[in-house]
Amino acid sequence: MRHSGWWPDYVTRLFRRGAAKFSDDVVHERVIVEGRTGTLREPIMHETYVDLNEMLQKMNSYSSLAAQKMRHGGRKTGLAGAVLRGLWAFIRAYFLRGGFLDGREGFMLAVAIAEGTYYRYAKLMLLDKK
Repeated sequence: MRHSGWWPDYVTRLFRRGAAKFSDDVVHERVIVEGRTGTLREPIMHETYVDLNEMLQKMNSYSSLAAQKMRHGGRKTGLAGAVLRGLWAFIRAYFLRGGFLDGREGFMLAVAIAEGTYYRYAKLMLLDKK
């Protein structure tokens, strides 16, 4: 994917053992490095998902964890909020970040981003009702 906000994805990949640690984030943890970091000249190709089934499993898991994290942070939402946030996520990925330039895969990614956003907020709404 060259657009949709996924390229380039600068992620710390190589680091000296003992000079870095992972954050405590439940979803999308990151590497915290002591000292300088650099950038490789060429990108590393990273296959985020092997297939659609794996993507759906991760989306379900990540949206549940993110909803719990938002709830612990005091966030609340309703059905309209979940729908509008999902719609905005699609518009941002597909139109504003150029996902349409990636063809059908760009459309599929924008839909997946919208779904993940909607599920995260829908699950938050359901957590609030419990």
